[in-house]
Amino acid sequence: MISKTALLCALARAVHTHDKNEKIFEDEFAQDFVGLKEYRHARNLARQFLPAKKSKPKDYPAKDFIDQYLLPIILPRNRFAEDIVDAKQKTGDVQYVLLGAGLDSFALRNKSQNVDVFELDLYETQVFKIERTRELFTKRRPKVHFVEIDFNKDSIISRLANAGFNPKKRSVFSILGVSYYIPIEIFFKTIAEISKIAAPNSAIVFDYYEKERDSADSTTKISRLKQITASCGECMVDGYDPVQVDNLARKSGIQYCHDLSPKDINDAFFSTSTGLSAFEGVHLMYCGL
Repeated sequence: MISKTALLCALARAVHTHDKNEKIFEDEFAQDFVGLKEYRHARNLARQFLPAKKSKPKDYPAKDFIDQYLLPIILPRNRFAEDIVDAKQKTGDVQYVLLGAGLDSFALRNKSQNVDVFELDLYETQVFKIERTRELFTKRRPKVHFVEIDFNKDSIISRLANAGFNPKKRSVFSILGVSYYIPIEIFFKTIAEISKIAAPNSAIVFDYYEKERDSADSTTKISRLKQITASCGECMVDGYDPVQVDNLARKSGIQYCHDLSPKDINDAFFSTSTGLSAFEGVHLMYCGL
């Protein structure tokens, strides 16, 4: 069974791609990759989270929910990670490793022969993606390794090694949308494990939300987001302290850290976009190895 939050993220990418406004991130495979049945399921899910307004069309609740709670997080983080991969592939081979890949479609959209993609996720997700990839690409198969993993039990190092990962090649490790559900100490154990197998000039990219933004006030956007993910069966943990994030990153083998605040994200990705802005309290992190 595919994660409900993964379906919602794919829905958001598809909606933004087909929007007439200026694009921050385009994913032409999002809708076809998910499939019509699951796409409709995701849209129905989105409609549940905001009340309808009489003056708005039928799809308004879904669109409003996507604009307020999904796009401000999803668009900048996907664009950020893929811009880094694109910059690195221009100077040679690079491995792009997506931990908790969900329904990410980079492997389908990638046109560079310099990029080798490794997607790590649960068995059910991988089976779904393999089947959909075969259906969409009957002649040309994307350059991607689907790696089945249970993050609670399996070693990332051994799973990647068995899949053909080369520790001597530069890599970009994407851990997007993961920190929301894992306590900070456990999350950085994963960072430390990755650091052991990453070649020099590799990078790790992740996002997190600030601890001080986590409030008991149910009217805050982050509190509402926690309610939404909980209703999808995926409970968010407390936010992270930015100072602690920086300290733990350096203790985990990171050589260089660059933390993009919501203001930085606004300036980088939303300065020319109509009606969208960075999600309050959510950061993007670039870690150089």
